[in-house]
This record gives sequence, structure tokens and C-alpha cells, in this order.
Amino acid sequence: MGGSALIIARPGPLRDALHALVDTMPQIEAVDIASDIRSALRANLELRPALVLLDADLGNDKVWLAVKQVKLRWPRARTIILAGDVEQQGEAEAAGADVVLLEGFPAGRLVAAIVQLLPQPVL
Repeated sequence: MGGSALIIARPGPLRDALHALVDTMPQIEAVDIASDIRSALRANLELRPALVLLDADLGNDKVWLAVKQVKLRWPRARTIILAGDVEQQGEAEAAGADVVLLEGFPAGRLVAAIVQLLPQPVL
């Protein structure tokens, strides 16, 4: 039995691709989507995600505050932050993100990070 994933990203190709990728992974049972951190925290009161994928380019949201809120709300969740630049990367790392991927990363690196954070359940 795997866990759920929460993708926090603006609507568009990136979010669609993340959803399609994560939905195929055996570690993930269900995928929920939010467009920003505020709505994610409000709408998912009962959610206990095993994985949170957060696009750091969410407009006015500050990535370090988002990571702290996710960790506070769901302490067992593993976080992967998709950073647009080295400044966001540093902020996410300082805030406690489990993995930070800088824009332009290969898809295989994301898959490897998910497998590392959420090993496939043994049957």
C-alpha cells in the first residue's frame, strides 16, 4: 500500500506532466492537485500526503514559507520542490525541503527522487 501525493502548481503543462508521471508510480495511490499553497492547506484538511511536489514559481507565494507550512501540517510528508533559480533552491533547502530540483532537471531525476523518498512497498 502506497500513499497519496499532493501537487501544488499552477494549471498548465508542468502540472499536467507531474500528475501524469506521479499517477503511474506504484508508491502513489492517489494524486490531489492544488493551484497554490493556501488552497492546498485549506482544501486538504484531511489529506495526509506521503509526497508533496511544489512548484516554487507560484506567483506571490514564498517557497520557504510554503515548505514550512507543508512540514507543519503534514510532518511525515516528503517534499520535492521544483525551483526556478538558485535563490529559490537555497530558500527551499533552508526551509527543510527533502529534495530541491533546479529548473531544467531531467525527468529521470524526479523519478529517482520519488523512489528514494518513497520506496516501493514490499508485498
